[in-house]
Amino acid sequence: MQLDDVISSTVSGPRVEDAMLRSVRWLDRCIAAHSKPNQQNLFAIIQGGLDPILRNKCLEEMTKRDVPGFAIGGLSGGEAKDQFWRMVALSTKHLPRNKPRYLMGVGYATDLVVCVALGCDMFDCVYPTRTARFGSALVPWGSLQLKNKQYAKDFQPIDENCTCPTCQR
Repeated sequence: MQLDDVISSTVSGPRVEDAMLRSVRWLDRCIAAHSKPNQQNLFAIIQGGLDPILRNKCLEEMTKRDVPGFAIGGLSGGEAKDQFWRMVALSTKHLPRNKPRYLMGVGYATDLVVCVALGCDMFDCVYPTRTARFGSALVPWGSLQLKNKQYAKDFQPIDENCTCPTCQR
């Protein structure tokens, strides 16, 4: 991915447009410098914060470039869920369906389900691994604190209906 000028999604005004335009310029520089297309991929990062006009402008500019995929950035930084999902929907609506659409920094289960339904293909986030590292298991009904005393001698599957390797032990 090219560098992008990341700002808080709750910022508005000229700084959002400056960041979005800078991200577009950086993509152009990356495309010009990208000399090994079969050894690495370059994804364009869509910016624009929560401003639909700027996000649409960025989408228009970025989709003019021939890149292997697109990342949706500038979100998951404290905005309300309805605003977040609205900007994800706006972004995926204008991105090519034949190229990967990667939503950056999203890892909460509800967000993953909603954003897959909105057209996102890939995600990354520290939340699932950090949660596991601190002794919790993510389950459909929330999370289990496996370090709690009640689980010290409990060797039952976390979810008897699940077929994942952890639940099958």
